[in-house]
Amino acid sequence: MRGSRGSAGPSSPRRTRRGAALLACAAALALAFVAAPAPAPAAAGTALPSLPAPNASGLTLRSWSVATGQSERMGEASFTTPALFAAHGGPPTAGRVPVRVRILLPEGYRRDPAHPYPVLYLLHGGTGDVEQWSKTDQGNIAAAVRGSAFQGIVVMPEAGQAGWYSDWPGHTDGFFAPQWETFHVKQLLPWIDANFNTVRSASGRAVAGASMGGYGALRYAGRYPELFSAVGAFSGGTDIYPSAAQDLIARSTWTVGASIQWTGLLDGKYRVTGDTPYRMATVFGAPDTWPGQNPANLALDGRYGAYSGRMALYAGGADGAGEVEIGAWNAALHQDLADRSVTHRYCRGAGEHAWPFWGPELQDFLSYAYGPAAPTTCPNGWGPPAP
Repeated sequence: MRGSRGSAGPSSPRRTRRGAALLACAAALALAFVAAPAPAPAAAGTALPSLPAPNASGLTLRSWSVATGQSERMGEASFTTPALFAAHGGPPTAGRVPVRVRILLPEGYRRDPAHPYPVLYLLHGGTGDVEQWSKTDQGNIAAAVRGSAFQGIVVMPEAGQAGWYSDWPGHTDGFFAPQWETFHVKQLLPWIDANFNTVRSASGRAVAGASMGGYGALRYAGRYPELFSAVGAFSGGTDIYPSAAQDLIARSTWTVGASIQWTGLLDGKYRVTGDTPYRMATVFGAPDTWPGQNPANLALDGRYGAYSGRMALYAGGADGAGEVEIGAWNAALHQDLADRSVTHRYCRGAGEHAWPFWGPELQDFLSYAYGPAAPTTCPNGWGPPAP
């Protein structure tokens, strides 16, 4: 199937080709700024550090503690922010819905307070939540980074069950309009730098994710190359133009909409009804704005050139949850990158749209982006890596 897509540049012609991918919603649907006079203390008896700027960059901290069921190096912060959810025409609800972020600190973090650490922003998939990457039967991030080439901080933010990593220009039936990109890029990123010992430049930041989170990683990397230096997408969405992609996005906004975990789930006010074009416009705006949000177009516009040597795509070809199409669509993005001489890692094979594949892919990405030498084989018997 071939879908048309707009160009990434404001004056470039729209181009038609076999499109790109989607998200973890595929798996599930198919099978304020307030100044603080003092730092927020760490939870008593834990290894979590105190936070010098708990309320900054538009975020108001509600709690900071060890994440339930996790080691003492896995903290969970809860915030309110006017970005979630801004109200469009309805009652004033902005900032009333709390949002969580899990933060995994490296071993020895508190023993060397002057040492700056790299940061990996790790994004969850559709119908998922902030716990997805830390669950032992899903992402199991603690095991993934243990002994890996990455010795840094992992930030795992909430992104909504069908938030699509976008600042919604439209609104749900209950007038909710989440601004996920603002929360992640304009608020959370500087908040992390203000509260932890980080490498505060693009050279110290990476972004990666699975399925819908893969789309988010590619979206943020393409839109903000000045903020990141490495990007990885695991069964990631690469194109919002193909009709199959639009159908899936529209279905996700109808089923779970703007809900966060259990907040808003089964509540009609958080859903987006109407036809597919209306729901797409709610999440992404008018079609003439899509090129600047679409990885396929961002590639055509050369927005991934800065990631040459530190960009990786993984997509399978097994039946179920749309992975066959996702694999084909990622192949198109791979070709676009190759045509523009963007050195990148591309692993493909018979993998599925499932956690048993994404965990090893994350480990492979960390070896590729942070190791002394790129791996010579792909994970789970995939590959070999495409040239």
